[in-house]
Amino acid sequence: MDVLKKITELLKENGFKVTKGRAEVLALFFKADRPLSQKEIMEMLRLDLDRASVYRILDAFTQAGLIHMAYVDGRHRVYELPGKCGAHSCHPHFSCRGCGMTACLEDFKGRYKVDLADGFVAERQKVLIEGLCPSCKGK
Repeated sequence: MDVLKKITELLKENGFKVTKGRAEVLALFFKADRPLSQKEIMEMLRLDLDRASVYRILDAFTQAGLIHMAYVDGRHRVYELPGKCGAHSCHPHFSCRGCGMTACLEDFKGRYKVDLADGFVAERQKVLIEGLCPSCKGK
């Protein structure tokens, strides 16, 4: 199935009207090899969407479960497609203090497994490693 058809189906299945803006934002996540911030999404868009529109799309997609926030630090948020992290296991993410880039560390050899006490229900984990990316390390 081609990506455009899958995006159209996902939008319709989740109650969204298929618009160019929604389709293009969701397509960016299918092309991305790492989580994306709103700023990065704005820079990659071919359409002329304002920040508020992109924020509303990201918020609606998050509420619908089409994407999730991989990392939140104050007002800085990065998003990715779901399915990479669940309630009981997760790969960590790396966030660069220099440029703000966030990357998935899916090849990380260890996995974090959570066994909670009775009465607690895990929905998903967020594991973050902070530091400098190769580009920022040399500055």
